[in-house]
Amino acid sequence: MSYESRITDGLEATFRRTASNEITRDVRDLRWIIFSDHHRGGRGPDDRFALAERAYNAALGYYVEAGYTLLLLGDVEELWANHPAAVIKSYPYTLELESEFFLKDRYVRFYGNHDSEWSSGHRTKDHLWPFFPGLRVKEGLRVRLIDGGSTIGTLFLAHGHQGSRFGDRHQRIARFAVRNFWRPAQRLLRSPWTTPAADFELRERHDRALYRWAARHRHVVLIAGHTHRPVFMSESLSRKVSRELLNARLGLADQPDAPDLRRRVASLRAELEWIRTGSTNGSRGIRSPGNGIKPCYFNTGCCSFPDGDITGIEISEGSIRLVRWPDRQRKPRPQVLATADLVRDVFAGPRSPDRAGQNLHAAGLVGTSYAADATSAGPTWITGGNGDQGT
Repeated sequence: MSYESRITDGLEATFRRTASNEITRDVRDLRWIIFSDHHRGGRGPDDRFALAERAYNAALGYYVEAGYTLLLLGDVEELWANHPAAVIKSYPYTLELESEFFLKDRYVRFYGNHDSEWSSGHRTKDHLWPFFPGLRVKEGLRVRLIDGGSTIGTLFLAHGHQGSRFGDRHQRIARFAVRNFWRPAQRLLRSPWTTPAADFELRERHDRALYRWAARHRHVVLIAGHTHRPVFMSESLSRKVSRELLNARLGLADQPDAPDLRRRVASLRAELEWIRTGSTNGSRGIRSPGNGIKPCYFNTGCCSFPDGDITGIEISEGSIRLVRWPDRQRKPRPQVLATADLVRDVFAGPRSPDRAGQNLHAAGLVGTSYAADATSAGPTWITGGNGDQGT
């Protein structure tokens, strides 16, 4: 069985298992913030979350006061490299902040491959119940969305590791190896677990599999984590900014003396170079062709970027947004990186061909790594990026 088939079969199995517990929500009533892949450890040199703790705690304070429900989409604790008690002991204050959502009945937990121990009721009771009494950690969640009384589609939330060989089926072996062999080597070399992946090809295959699973379902939108790279409407942030920059340059060509347009071009170019340069340590997005893609796959990114930033998915007032903490001024505020209307933009179907996207090379905005592959049956992902490749 191919790698992609294993992933799609694993997701399909989870999708079917969660059918009986499907919930229904009005799209205008949702007020969610979704984070994943914190990989909280024991505060040693291999604990990447320690760098992002400040941004994450600030985000928790903001969203609890703003009335959001907190959904944590797996790999919150790094339990391949650490025993649960050590992680819980290391982050009591962060857990107390999360418990504020729980006490308001606004807290949903999922397990991933690195914290799959929470699929066990007794493990959850021993370690998480002191903060979240009675908590049940989910494998996945199906949400039937309605608008004006009519069904518009289904949101499916899962970590995204389903079907992978060591992430899902052989994770006990992987956990044993990491705790007893890989982790001591990490500490000796002062190398964190969630370093940028060496095997970019495997990560790209995983992202492609997640997209293709979602694309084959009618009116289903997948929100996942696992790959550590944000995805918005099956498109990368870099491609979105490149397209906006092209349009701004075309406008400036018509009005070369317009100071507002020149400032916008300069600002967009700065943002594009910020994203491109960041890809040497970790891409803030992956890209896909702009012609007729189906906006069916979103990825939260992670809460363990090496610069201390975190990314997540906001849903409120009928809109979905990709956000980063902190903002560009390094203030404790969300920076909206992309936004769309769930009814009009997401569940309406595939996008029409994008003329601006077709002209990116002509405008000199992107190199070959950003070019759309017109022959691809799904997204073609950028090589190079932040996070693991589905480990």
